[in-house]
Amino acid sequence: MEIKSVTILQKTDQAGLFISGSAAGRNVLYTCEELERQEKNKCCRFSVYDNHEDAESKDIEEGRGFPLQNYLDAACVTDTEEIRLKSVDGFESIVTELKSNRYYFPKLREGMSEGREPREAFISFYKNGIPVKYYPHPTIMFGQQGLDDKNKDYFSKGIRMLVAGSQEQGFWVRGTGLRCNRYFSLGSFFELNRAEAGTIYWMELKYADGSHQKAPAIRLTRSFWEEQAECAPEYMDQLRAVDHAGETIGNVTDAIWLFLLDETYKRIGYYDGTTVSEDFAGIVAGELEPIVSRCEKRVPQTTVKDSDFYIRIRRQGQELATWYYSFAELQSAYGDVASEEEYCYYNHNMNNGRGGQRKVTAHGWLLLNLLEFLPQIPDREEIENGSVLFQIFTNDNYKEKIVLSADELSAYRFILAYEQDQRTQTGAEPGDTSLWEDAERRFVPIRGTTPFRVYCGKESANPSVYKNVAGMQVELLF
Repeated sequence: MEIKSVTILQKTDQAGLFISGSAAGRNVLYTCEELERQEKNKCCRFSVYDNHEDAESKDIEEGRGFPLQNYLDAACVTDTEEIRLKSVDGFESIVTELKSNRYYFPKLREGMSEGREPREAFISFYKNGIPVKYYPHPTIMFGQQGLDDKNKDYFSKGIRMLVAGSQEQGFWVRGTGLRCNRYFSLGSFFELNRAEAGTIYWMELKYADGSHQKAPAIRLTRSFWEEQAECAPEYMDQLRAVDHAGETIGNVTDAIWLFLLDETYKRIGYYDGTTVSEDFAGIVAGELEPIVSRCEKRVPQTTVKDSDFYIRIRRQGQELATWYYSFAELQSAYGDVASEEEYCYYNHNMNNGRGGQRKVTAHGWLLLNLLEFLPQIPDREEIENGSVLFQIFTNDNYKEKIVLSADELSAYRFILAYEQDQRTQTGAEPGDTSLWEDAERRFVPIRGTTPFRVYCGKESANPSVYKNVAGMQVELLF
């Protein structure tokens, strides 16, 4: 049914929790007001264990709320082994094996499994009787698979995004006016405008048959195209919205609104103040041209025995090749493509638990550059269109189950770093090499069980830093 008119309503809300994903039959949006009104009358205790970088902790926490399954039922999630979570402070986590048996161990501190009780995933608005840190955004709690299971890694405070299954594509921004093509997921819809993260605008849509629909929307301003899409200044007046057939919907000259369509919230509509469309695919900056890899093939010669890093390539579960690199070979054979990259992210543990901004300048090799030297890797167009996935593997197995789309390699500048300058805005922290205001950078080698870390340009420490990196795996889906 054709939309005849659009009205932007005056009232705005704050997104409390947005549930989406391939396993969700319908996407569900709760405002903060709706979260506050939800009944939270079930109490549940959890044993909480962490042992990361020689810092071990064992604790018992009591949450108050209700089982995660309540939210999954509301979103008609029928079968999923994986959920992705993002908090209001940018913290991200991925929980795999969601249906595995998990338990509460009342004698965790004593190292005893006696008296264990089954535990399902739990949404908590109170911790030990006190509102959680980002109330009314809840904390999600998980039981342990065993006494040594580090379940604290999965406890996400202040969740605002929950993806059941894999991410759904929202829209793309492509063209010659960008540093790289960008693909934005539906799950991150209310996070896109950083200046207004979590803000819900409401639109009243009037259809040709006289019916009305109230739709949640976001506003994207010039800063989005400049900062997040990284559009070059000379192309800012060459932005145009297109539909799935590639036809132009309208030219982007000012703020635009994107809105969620239908009761399922699975589609995105476009409105620029004049033109409205229910068939929105993305934004073209400049011209659309195929992206090809223009570097020669260059394979490493290091053996398994002498390697410090590896890249394993698979297609549909079958291994095609594994390439091994030593630190010495990376410096000698790939020194001409070494890079310096700067990253700034939020770390919620710093400043005595109050959190703060950390800046890292890293020397190393962009992972995408290393990949494009290998003969099994397809052209950039295929890397960025959702046909390639990747994982980072570490010696401590931390985060190894996180699978990401390879378009993130260019969008977030994943780097294999061997040395760094590190500084913190709120004051010196362990590992800092410089003060925040220092003009000079003081680089030191990466310290850990391997010579490398991986950094990327995300907003929070958890998804931005991989320590003790041993290798990566690339999965070609086709």
